Amino acid sequence: MSVLYFLLLVGVLVVIHELGHFAAAKLLDVKVLRFSIGYGRPLVRVKLRETEYQIAAVPLGGYVRILGIEGDDGDRLGPRTDAGRSFASRPLWQRLVIVFAGPAANLVLPVIIYFVFFAGHSTLPAAVIGDVLDGGVAARAGLEPGDRVLEIDGRPVRYWEELETAVRSSSGRELHLRVSRNGKVFERYVAPLDETVRYRDGTVTQQGRIGITHAPFAPLIGVIDGDSPAARAGLHTGDLVISIDGQAVRNWSDVQHHLGRFARRTSLVYFRGAELPGVPQIQLLTAGFADLVPETQVDAALHRQSYTGLERAEMFVAHVDAGSPAGAAGLRPGDLVTALDGTPVAHWLDLDQRLQAAPDRAFRLTWKRAVAGRTETMSAELSQVQRKHLDDYGHAATRLVFGARNDVDRGTGATIPIEGRVGFALSKALERTGETISTMVSGVFQILGGDRPGDALGGPLMMYRVASVSGNQGWDSFLLMLALISINLGLINLLPIPMLDGGHLLVFALEATRRRPLSTRMRERVQLGGLIVVGLITVLALRNDVMRYLLR
Repeated sequence: MSVLYFLLLVGVLVVIHELGHFAAAKLLDVKVLRFSIGYGRPLVRVKLRETEYQIAAVPLGGYVRILGIEGDDGDRLGPRTDAGRSFASRPLWQRLVIVFAGPAANLVLPVIIYFVFFAGHSTLPAAVIGDVLDGGVAARAGLEPGDRVLEIDGRPVRYWEELETAVRSSSGRELHLRVSRNGKVFERYVAPLDETVRYRDGTVTQQGRIGITHAPFAPLIGVIDGDSPAARAGLHTGDLVISIDGQAVRNWSDVQHHLGRFARRTSLVYFRGAELPGVPQIQLLTAGFADLVPETQVDAALHRQSYTGLERAEMFVAHVDAGSPAGAAGLRPGDLVTALDGTPVAHWLDLDQRLQAAPDRAFRLTWKRAVAGRTETMSAELSQVQRKHLDDYGHAATRLVFGARNDVDRGTGATIPIEGRVGFALSKALERTGETISTMVSGVFQILGGDRPGDALGGPLMMYRVASVSGNQGWDSFLLMLALISINLGLINLLPIPMLDGGHLLVFALEATRRRPLSTRMRERVQLGGLIVVGLITVLALRNDVMRYLLR
């Protein structure tokens, strides 16, 4: 199947490219001698009017042969009436259109693929707050989980993406929100904090943040204190609370709200997962009831508070990588992470972001561990490390490694039907294509400027690996990869290098500036220069393929 995916990937990309040249030539009444799918000996050949259409033996793309484009088609002119239909005889703007049509077809194909992809969506995440982070801007403004944002600064808001974009682009500027809650509409003002967000692959973005999430934090509980009221009530780590005192629970904020700050007897209904015998991938949920009797505790400042022993399940460590900074610090699966540099951490995403925000410094991590029926508090210093790894496509990438993670999935946020699906799909397709083009152009300039290593280039082995991996992941993945490589091929062909379409466009531009054709000697020099550049790029790409896939 890998070979089939590779042939399909290369074949579609090249045929689409040549189809662009073919369609432009036909529309401008330039004679097309042959359109071939594949190379080599023809297996099937049909002549319709003046053009031969064939399927050839080697299924690696195809080609189109246009009268006069090679400069040596005198023996193919046939009747003298065809002389005016050759490529060379046409005005400059028509030659530009025909040459540009090939790369343009490669840039149009992704729009079609993305359009089909987005048209398959019938709903989108709604502008409904799934959860609110403690102490954040949104919490201080009185926003709560379940609130639906209707307007931002007087502009209607329907989708979560619109809300997210407005917040991220408005750091330090106050936003006026019109919000709906339980059928009542009210207004709130929030000023997003300016935040530098770092990712483990080294990417850094500057954006506004108010402390809301679309996906709620699931009401999954954890219990580490064996003597706590929660343990005595029979609750276990991983139990999913569904109601408290008869009131439905949707997220962790509801758990905090219903339990309150002061001790009182509480009835909980929960689901507990149990593995199906012989099928460990499937769990059966069984309902349970717990009678929770909190304890009142008084701290050193004589502040009274209720203690239940319930913890957020997401802060329990599920996996620790061997040889990682977390492993070296002594962290183990089952430990409960409680603080970083003495500051409590309430959510794993908060822990992760704080670690990423300072990749080069040492942190003091604090956690709890159940030891022989009692709870011990431990801490250790750790520093994250940068490590290279290979992704599914064989690309080397550097990531910031902490080495510990949980296994709690986030909840599902509210969705809403898409208004105007065709218009939505087209706008998103154009937007995605534009973003990809911008990213790739930036990457090319980074390689040329030495800001990105030359090993980012790849040859046929990389194409084969990409086709194989994406194809085995499913047709959606394969088509999206096809769109990416099609954009890449279109942009490469627009480079002002002779032998590429961009080189032809450069020659036409020079001829238009000089107001006369280039001499045969000058054309030969330009072609030689292009051949040398293409040869160097090819050698570098093949060298990268060998180093990446054959010698590692």
